[in-house]
Amino acid sequence: MVTVRVSASEASRRGTRAERLSADQTLIDLYRAEYTGMVRLAFTLIGNNAEAEEVVQDSFLEISSRFDDLGQPGAYLRTIVVSRCRSVLRRRRLMQLTPPARPTDLPPEAESLWDVLEQLPEHQRIAVVLRYYCGYRASEIAQITDQPAATVRSHLRRAMKAMRKELTP
Repeated sequence: MVTVRVSASEASRRGTRAERLSADQTLIDLYRAEYTGMVRLAFTLIGNNAEAEEVVQDSFLEISSRFDDLGQPGAYLRTIVVSRCRSVLRRRRLMQLTPPARPTDLPPEAESLWDVLEQLPEHQRIAVVLRYYCGYRASEIAQITDQPAATVRSHLRRAMKAMRKELTP
């Protein structure tokens, strides 16, 4: 038989088996009480039942890891579900913004611009297309790509520097 020594603080942090079972039961009760309503909320926001169920299941998984520390787990669960739905919607908007096809009648200088644009790293290319082709501001691009606005501005600066370097004789 192997004996493992655990400090008093570690033992109190782990809690007793009964406390862990009680927390598990409370999580199960929360799941039973809130699952259907959360799926309905997610479906209302994103309009796809399969994605809504996935969002809610992922949200419950996230809440389970910190359930003991939450004062109002139901409110936190709603916050997570709404946040994850917003992320799904952002990804959808980003996926809809496919790069435009290269026009066939481009002058030679415009063809070289397309070549340089295609060579940029994806995050820089996305920022440039959203900014200069679609006309979004850096703050809007930040929301669409789920990045800080400062990061978007940095991507734009680096992309423009690279493009100038490639296009300048």
